[in-house]
Amino acid sequence: MNSKEEKMGDFNKHIAIAKEKLNATMDAYEKKLSTVVGDLAIKVVEHLVEADAAKNNRHFGDHMTRQEYSQKNFPKDINIAMRKVWFGYGDLGYDGINGKRAKTVINNLQIIVKFFEIRFSIKLK
Repeated sequence: MNSKEEKMGDFNKHIAIAKEKLNATMDAYEKKLSTVVGDLAIKVVEHLVEADAAKNNRHFGDHMTRQEYSQKNFPKDINIAMRKVWFGYGDLGYDGINGKRAKTVINNLQIIVKFFEIRFSIKLK
């Protein structure tokens, strides 16, 4: 890899990480590892938002700035799905195992992934 590809503000780097974490999230869901689903799903979303920002030579690194960017740049339904993933992360990470909550996270993550696949003209899974 050259130095540009290794930068966290690089589109391809964020996409590669998002794909890896998406695959791991789906695997965790199939194995009924609900708390892991919450942990990984939010990371998938973060990297997809960062990939979008990287296309404009931007990089955040904190949730607040990422959320502000999302509110300004993505449709309302995508932001709602992102919030559901975020709250699912909290519920699953702090309140414990909950297969129904993990399914809600996965369903919303799929909405988000489909949006970014169209936006970026790529397949993520």
